[in-house]
Amino acid sequence: MDHKTIGNYEVVRLIGEGGMGRVFLARDPMLDRHVAVKVLSSPTPLGEEVARFEREARALAALDHPNILSIHEFGRVGTTPYVVMELLDGKNLREVLGGGPMSHTMVLAYAIEVAHGLVAAHEKGIAHRDLKPENIFVTSAGRVKIVDFGLANVRVHDNSTTRSSSATVLTTPGSVIGTIGYMAPEQVRGEIADSRADLFTFGAVLFEMLTGKRPFEEPTMVETLHAILKAEPEWRTLSEARVPVALIEIIRRCMEKNLAARYPSTRDLLAALQNAQLQSDVFSTPRAFRSGSSPSGISAGRRTSIAVLPFTNIGADADMEYFSDGVTEDIINALTQVEGLYVAARTSCFAFKGKSAAISEIGAALRVNTVLEGSVRRSGKRLRITAQLIDVGDGYHLWSERYDRELDDVFAIQDDIAVNIAQKLRIALADKPADEPLVKPPTRNLDAYELYLKARFYVEQRGEGLVKGLEFFRQAIAADPDYAVAYAGMAETLCLLAVYGAADPQRVMPGAKGAAQKAIALDDGLAEAHNAMALVHVLHDWDWAGAVVEFDRALEINPRFVPSRYWKGLFCHLFIARREEEALRETKRAVELDPIAALPAYALGLAYIGTGRYDDAVQCAERMLARDPAQAILYRVLGVALLCLKKYDEAAAAAERGAELSMRHPWLVGELGVVHAATGNLVEARRLQDELLARSQVAYVSPMSLAVIPIALGEVDEAIRYFELAFEQRDPLLIAATTWPLLLPVRKDPRVVHLLEQMGIV
Repeated sequence: MDHKTIGNYEVVRLIGEGGMGRVFLARDPMLDRHVAVKVLSSPTPLGEEVARFEREARALAALDHPNILSIHEFGRVGTTPYVVMELLDGKNLREVLGGGPMSHTMVLAYAIEVAHGLVAAHEKGIAHRDLKPENIFVTSAGRVKIVDFGLANVRVHDNSTTRSSSATVLTTPGSVIGTIGYMAPEQVRGEIADSRADLFTFGAVLFEMLTGKRPFEEPTMVETLHAILKAEPEWRTLSEARVPVALIEIIRRCMEKNLAARYPSTRDLLAALQNAQLQSDVFSTPRAFRSGSSPSGISAGRRTSIAVLPFTNIGADADMEYFSDGVTEDIINALTQVEGLYVAARTSCFAFKGKSAAISEIGAALRVNTVLEGSVRRSGKRLRITAQLIDVGDGYHLWSERYDRELDDVFAIQDDIAVNIAQKLRIALADKPADEPLVKPPTRNLDAYELYLKARFYVEQRGEGLVKGLEFFRQAIAADPDYAVAYAGMAETLCLLAVYGAADPQRVMPGAKGAAQKAIALDDGLAEAHNAMALVHVLHDWDWAGAVVEFDRALEINPRFVPSRYWKGLFCHLFIARREEEALRETKRAVELDPIAALPAYALGLAYIGTGRYDDAVQCAERMLARDPAQAILYRVLGVALLCLKKYDEAAAAAERGAELSMRHPWLVGELGVVHAATGNLVEARRLQDELLARSQVAYVSPMSLAVIPIALGEVDEAIRYFELAFEQRDPLLIAATTWPLLLPVRKDPRVVHLLEQMGIV
């Protein structure tokens, strides 16, 4: 082969080279057209190089798809093989990204075309295994094409079986193939990689398209490979880039390290991308119209995310606050049934209750582009509910309505509001028949419903509100013995009393188990019920596998059910299994779903402390306290993290403030005593221990709260005595002994090891 011709093709010039191949612009004299001809770079190619080259040719030849580079011919000149391909005019994605991150609408458009090409390849048994920006080409006409199948795993068929044609060369277990920074974990481990590896690498490419940065890019190759196996991408960079939640979720699922957690097929991924494109919130500005007008629809634009602000109680009775809050929460729940609509979490929405924040500020804080606000007036059995849907971008009302109805129409009103919003935003109604309401009345007994709303109102206040709420749940169940969600609420509240050390677990957890079982028996589709059952398995049964099953069931029913995210992250992943990355992933996800709420941030702070990331815990707590400085639980995170960093004065101040805000909760008092012990102030440490012991004579105090100061004072036998009492009482804090830094000094004591072994924790 000379430099003027390759086979029957006239070489014009070299247009690219890399890896093993060189690509020439050539002219096909027979058809008078320009083509690209790829040849091996080596003048004396090895057998393995030729096999790989031929494999690419076969892979391309088997595919005839507009989103995959077309092959015209395969041939040899002497011992050197060549491939003739269509000539592409444009840029590869690496060159496109030279201009910086791309908009999510453009990314979705490109991603869908790539997915179409991957579907065609995968359904013919061909996995690319080296997707990266260099191997995705954007033509000058805007067509996206996948190129370079040199590492493709081509499955060929014979008369007896199906086998991988590359299995003996490039997919032998132990071989690492692909491009560093884009490989799937199974490729890093040298395992045989199939089409699911393409999903992972595709997710990595999408991440880079949206942020301009690779998801895994460490200083050295070894560190990068380790990150692919063990670390998570910085998901917050996607949120900071205002990427729609639906697209973030797609990338997350593509990049699951567990093969089984990725999309079942590339066709499923394609469907998800197409759905996300339909939901995309970047369109031309919708028509503006004034409050009270009722246009037939918003044809000029669509919205896909919403926050429901607490409806204002404007009745004469201030005690009806529980009712307006309950109506708000039920509307939030109804809207979560609308397919394609991202609904901000209840707790984050309620953080704006009573505040005069601008709509634009609310939209930015909650990452939504529409806001629903309204009011509730109740007079006897008559209701007046008003609702207004507002565009965050320009402040115009997109829809408004007033409902004057009887009290027993409250569920119909909630359903009407949800359906109207879905119609105005042009969002699908989750495969529901036209005559099937989104809001299914949880009870036909309005007295039971009111009692349930009062229960939720008090439970959300925590503290003494848990006890008040529990009584209202009992009354609601007495009014309607088949009220499933009330049983779930009762079960959760009893679990919370145990978790927060407000009641003896032996006294409350049997009731929690019975209520959770009853809720599931009445309605297996309640995420709240399965979450409560999971907590029962953790706190009462010590059935760790059962807890995971129930948490997963809750999240299957409602993937945005935040409590299951952070409880599973803390108990199952961190304290029990000690899988640090999974714990951080779940708790971070909870914060992303509910960004303003204290409890998800608290859980993330505990996860940071439990994994030794004390600086991150400090930042997490300080960020939330800057927004709401009255959160005692976040002062707990701050105090313990500062203590571990040996910043004793700051730790003492944080613990003091937390103890003050929490009415001297034993957790905070005990941890304040540990700070004093660490600074040598043994008199004050012992005084605080005496305070806790005195309280334990008149009220329940968690044994583990009584153990921390003796540990800090070096009184190991005294501390172990409380560990043993905690074991007898099934104190939830004992589970944290595996990772909580204030308990770790006695973690290896044989007596503690024996207790944990009996619990099934090794």
